Amino acid sequence: MTFHNKSFDIAVIGGGLTGLTAAVYLARAGKSVIVLEKENQLGGLAQTVKLNGALFNLGPHAMYEGGAALRILNELGCLPEGGYASKGSMIGIIREKIVEVPKDLTSAESREWSSLMGGIGQINAESIRSISLQQWADDNILHERVRLLFLAMCRQWTYCDAMDLMSAGFAIRQGQLAGNGVRYVEGGWQSVVNNLRDAAIHAGASFVTGNGAQQIQIKNGLVHGVELSDGKEVKVSVVIAAIGPHELCRLLPGADGLSISRWKAQARPLYAACLDVALRHFPYPERVFALGLDAPLYFSKHSGPVKLSDNGALVLHAMRYNGNDNRRDAQADKKALTDLLDLLEPGWEKEVVAIRFSPNVLVGHDSRTIHQNGNGLTPSPVVPDVHGLFVAGDWVEAMRYG
Repeated sequence: MTFHNKSFDIAVIGGGLTGLTAAVYLARAGKSVIVLEKENQLGGLAQTVKLNGALFNLGPHAMYEGGAALRILNELGCLPEGGYASKGSMIGIIREKIVEVPKDLTSAESREWSSLMGGIGQINAESIRSISLQQWADDNILHERVRLLFLAMCRQWTYCDAMDLMSAGFAIRQGQLAGNGVRYVEGGWQSVVNNLRDAAIHAGASFVTGNGAQQIQIKNGLVHGVELSDGKEVKVSVVIAAIGPHELCRLLPGADGLSISRWKAQARPLYAACLDVALRHFPYPERVFALGLDAPLYFSKHSGPVKLSDNGALVLHAMRYNGNDNRRDAQADKKALTDLLDLLEPGWEKEVVAIRFSPNVLVGHDSRTIHQNGNGLTPSPVVPDVHGLFVAGDWVEAMRYG
């Protein structure tokens, strides 16, 4: 597309799920919309890659039944085919040993675990948003192993390992959504990306890939355009920044004096190391889901509920939650994850069809902490000091996907 003297009503910066969703809604409302994505492919963290016939998402991905993501996709007519994770037994790992739940729990531990998980839907999550998850667990869970199991589940629901900072209300609300069903996407999350892209194009939206925003142009406190990385300009009066606060600050001249700078300073981004593996068959097919109790580890088999290959290969994911640390030793994390597979699926390395390790992956732009009562960095999409600038994403309270 030629941008000489070209103007649109709205520019959406970022071609991930949030940006694509915004584009569909706006284009269907009759607005002229252009989506600007710096990468060559749309989707951001929702991209799916095929390796030796296996379809790999970037680490484990799922949607919660009753959460915003499935509700919005259904409303837009973009709901993908999928299947639901088993609600069967889980495995805890402590001191490098397997604890099968509930089989290896004492009768007292088993009763408390069943009561806790069975009653999570009745907890008033809103009333404990300012209480740390660690404090809530210490006050309400008697047995240590049950407490560790619950905290491991909360880590999975939030991607956060800082239990003394994580909002108990936010974490438990995520668990309540997960209890309604955890949905995997048939063929990988790229199908969601493609559905949203096609819907946006059908509604009249335009796309630019491989040529992202270089600067949001502001005059007298008003948005009036976007300069692209190749120097061309797009004239718009409204920008929706479907990116994180750090990236947005880089695009805004004079950002240090704006509210976005405060949001950036408060942000606690979350990172993880991801090991995606496709096997000819699972050596231990009954071991479907495991969480570390004394280390922030995750293991799950996503093949079964959905098909994630075109050659019969079976996909599993292992992950280490790294909290706010994006400078961890990649090789140490990779060893921790391969050791996890050695423990749960001995002999797995003889069955490998495809494997991919991704260190220090950004999995969330912010942690939901007690300092913000479990809320996002900004209470609404409006950037108050720049007329025509809006934000969207997992760090914006009104935009949280479940």
